[in-house]
Amino acid sequence: MSKRSLNIKLDIAGKPYEMSIDARNEEVYRLAAHEINKRLAAAQQSRVDGFGVNDYLAMVAVDLMISNIHLERKNGVEGSELQALSALAEKLSKHLEK
Repeated sequence: MSKRSLNIKLDIAGKPYEMSIDARNEEVYRLAAHEINKRLAAAQQSRVDGFGVNDYLAMVAVDLMISNIHLERKNGVEGSELQALSALAEKLSKHLEK
């Protein structure tokens, strides 16, 4: 099974970002960009004096990481376990590509 590369452009905070991705992950990338922009718009509603786009993006990054940590804890996955699962997934992908 070979990886098919796809060039896409994602708009995040009004700026286009071009990237080459595994075509199987296109939907995930587009959903991620949509979610970031949605959370950015919500954060910008707070209208903090002196905050620019980068400050709001930092708030979004913290919010997303908090959500990620909560999900990891809910699922009982610790850092070392997550690394082990990632390594196993990579080995499995390499094996399936043969």
